[in-house]
Amino acid sequence: MYCSWFIIYSVIGWAYESLLCSVIERRLINRGFLNGPYCPIYGFGALLDIICLNSFSDPLEIFFLGALLNCTLEYWTSFVMEKMFNARWWDYSDKKFNINGRICLIGAIVFGLFCVLLIKVINPVVTAYINAIPKLILNIAVILFLVGYAIDNIITFSAVAKLDDKLRELKEVLERANKSGILYF
Repeated sequence: MYCSWFIIYSVIGWAYESLLCSVIERRLINRGFLNGPYCPIYGFGALLDIICLNSFSDPLEIFFLGALLNCTLEYWTSFVMEKMFNARWWDYSDKKFNINGRICLIGAIVFGLFCVLLIKVINPVVTAYINAIPKLILNIAVILFLVGYAIDNIITFSAVAKLDDKLRELKEVLERANKSGILYF
């Protein structure tokens, strides 16, 4: 069940982010870090919410705990990705009440609201649909997705590593050219 939830909520998260950003930018935007139509942070966030908060019944508790859980996930994901890739994948510095540009109050409110919807409305429906799929078909679909997801991770991380190497080489060339007086910065 956990893999099914991860897949579904990763795809829903990608669709949400891509649609929202496409409307704001007025052009088609793929908001995924990976090539496929999924944002794993949404899958992991939903799993975290379901595992930790499914037993709660009070929507206010779910709201605040969901905001806290997901802001913590978003903060640490931002931190780790920045350290791994020397790049910032999102920045809320222009938003009021942000912490190091990694999380912000409006994001926490949205996370809390989505968490209440997830626990109270969406996940019970999704779980009922998952349970209606014959186990063999569900297992095959999950395995195929996870294999594709693993391949996508390997391809993406390899491409990022190669790009990082090329950028390092370019930096060295520019530094040598600058030291020799060819370029002036």
